[in-house]
Amino acid sequence: MRLSTLRALVLFALVATTSTSVAAQSPSEPRNLEPSKPDAAPVQTTGGKVSGSLFGLEEMRRQLGEQRGEIEELRAAIKEQSRLIGELRSRVEHAETESASHAPAPLVRDAVYATDARDAARAQDKGAEGATQDTKIEERVKRAEDQTKKTSDAVARQLGSLTFSGDLRFRYESFYGQQNALASSDNPAALGNPLMSRQRLRMRARFGVRGKISDEFEWGLRLATGGFADMVSTNGTLTDFFSRKNFALDQAYLTYSPKPLPGFQLQAGKFETPWTRTELTWDNDTMPEGLSESYTRAFKKSSFKTVTLVAWQLPMLERNAAFALGASGQVDLSASGRAGRDLALYGAQARTEIAPTKNFSLKLSASDLYFSGTQFITPAQVFNGNVQFPITFTIPASGTTPARTITTQVSIPRDLLVAGNGNLGLSLASTNAVNRDGRLSSGYNLVDFIARADFTRSSKWPVMLLFNFVTNTQSHDVVTTGASGADVLLPNHEGQGFWGEFQIGKDVLRLPVDRIARGDVTLNYTFVRIEKDAVLSPFNGSDLGLSTDVRVHRFILGYALEPRVAVSLTGLFTSRPNGLVGAFGQTPSGSLNRTLTRLQFDTTLRF
Repeated sequence: MRLSTLRALVLFALVATTSTSVAAQSPSEPRNLEPSKPDAAPVQTTGGKVSGSLFGLEEMRRQLGEQRGEIEELRAAIKEQSRLIGELRSRVEHAETESASHAPAPLVRDAVYATDARDAARAQDKGAEGATQDTKIEERVKRAEDQTKKTSDAVARQLGSLTFSGDLRFRYESFYGQQNALASSDNPAALGNPLMSRQRLRMRARFGVRGKISDEFEWGLRLATGGFADMVSTNGTLTDFFSRKNFALDQAYLTYSPKPLPGFQLQAGKFETPWTRTELTWDNDTMPEGLSESYTRAFKKSSFKTVTLVAWQLPMLERNAAFALGASGQVDLSASGRAGRDLALYGAQARTEIAPTKNFSLKLSASDLYFSGTQFITPAQVFNGNVQFPITFTIPASGTTPARTITTQVSIPRDLLVAGNGNLGLSLASTNAVNRDGRLSSGYNLVDFIARADFTRSSKWPVMLLFNFVTNTQSHDVVTTGASGADVLLPNHEGQGFWGEFQIGKDVLRLPVDRIARGDVTLNYTFVRIEKDAVLSPFNGSDLGLSTDVRVHRFILGYALEPRVAVSLTGLFTSRPNGLVGAFGQTPSGSLNRTLTRLQFDTTLRF
């Protein structure tokens, strides 16, 4: 209210000042003075002279005209002052709105230019304050950026440049045509009973990080789901009353690539399989542990693109020193040495890539895998998470009760036997031939050959052909028990395996995501035949139904929903070419031998 009153007083003072100025400049006119008419004749005095009143009238008219012009100028000045006052008023009101203290507005006096100066000073102060705040914000952002850079540099110095990767896979799986090897319920002389179908949901989660410390050193870590004692699978089954799933160390390695020797690489730890292979001999989820060395030579102006040599030394089972007693009760040094011997996998591979044309390439590899100490492995039948031990014992006769011999199985959790308790020498080798003493019949030195041809004339529909052949050079005859209790040798010709694969379309499940587009399709067919002692059964493909003594037809259809998301349908049809008992047994006539059908529907996300 006070401010409005002051404004009114200021306006009144300005108008009054202007009016006073006009009054001071205008002469007083006589009352009742009428302007002369234009046509009126001049008044003459006696003597013929013009009267002085006419001159005074003309002078008055001139002065009135000048005053009229001055009044118009004053009106224009008042109008300009009113405009300035209105502008100042709007500035003051705007300043009052933004002011947090609600201080009284300064008086607007006659010195309009002084008010403008104060407003300009305020605006300058606000501008300076805003500039100061902007400077402070910029300084704060710069400090945060500097701190982030220091942290990144510290992490880079400690761990090197980091790369993260991983995948999630959700699977629905079903089994049809399952059977057991017990006496048939319809015909006790035959073997095999059909079992009901099985349905389950599974998931796989893997997360890895890789770091490059320098041009010579790299390291990597990866965690994955799966059972601790199951080396051939990273799946976790959705069961056991919503219990938490294992998430364990799947990879941990250090790689050294010396600059003085380009192409050479030394790797230690738990890492991806360094040699070329298929699941005929080695499962995709099995991560070897130990050392590997490789040397690669590339050729720019030749059909031979690369030549690579790989070697590896992989401990499988470390055992404490042991002793064994002979028949005399004394320590048998030879038997003690065998009982305490460690198990390891040694091997080497030579491979090359040949590309005679732009749209065709051929990859060839030859490998030797020697499993040392396999004669000391005690196979055990495995059911889910437990190892089944067959036990036979005799109850002596008492009174009128005759002696009885009973055979049964004892179930022991696998984790107790293989997770830090490996001195028992147990393994999952459940389909290889076994001697009468319960140990493996054969040694295992696998010679493996792979040839792969790629036809890439069509970028969307490339064609791949692959053939893999393996032979075990240490397959031995099987020792069984004869009718009289003496050893009987059965010839062992079960030492070879075959893998044939045909694929058309981009491999949406394995190719890098930057090479996959939405809508890409892959079609795959694989034929597998593995004889009983062709490979060491704990380590090859786990989805085949049986590791050895098996014939499999596999079909895969994959589709990319996005470069990082794919769905696939896999069908595996597994049969036993030698019946339920296998190659070294007699399967009774009429025994069941059904084809196992295994269907897998997967949704996979990779990042």
